[in-house]
Amino acid sequence: MERLRLTTMTFSLKFQCEDKYEAEKLASLIAAQKDNTSMVAGVAAVINNEIVLILKDKSSHSVLLKDNNTALKLKYMIEEVVKEKKLVIESKFENYVIEVIVSEH
Repeated sequence: MERLRLTTMTFSLKFQCEDKYEAEKLASLIAAQKDNTSMVAGVAAVINNEIVLILKDKSSHSVLLKDNNTALKLKYMIEEVVKEKKLVIESKFENYVIEVIVSEH
């Protein structure tokens, strides 16, 4: 009898922020923790190009992105992480672009 092997798909997502400061802030907020979880508990709001993240410590943090479409894409990714459908492996930034490595859960 053959055993079924499950493969985990890992991929990279890039989000353009308004500037380098916003990219650095976002990368630190969604970074994978030591226990492979995220500090982000959810999204409070998306207003134009701004996304407001709620952290597990109940604090809220605003991040300015390139445009509304980018903010909505980030919201969808964060919702998938919160629902534990995706797992953040790594987050890094260069200039005003953040790259998030995620895997399917």
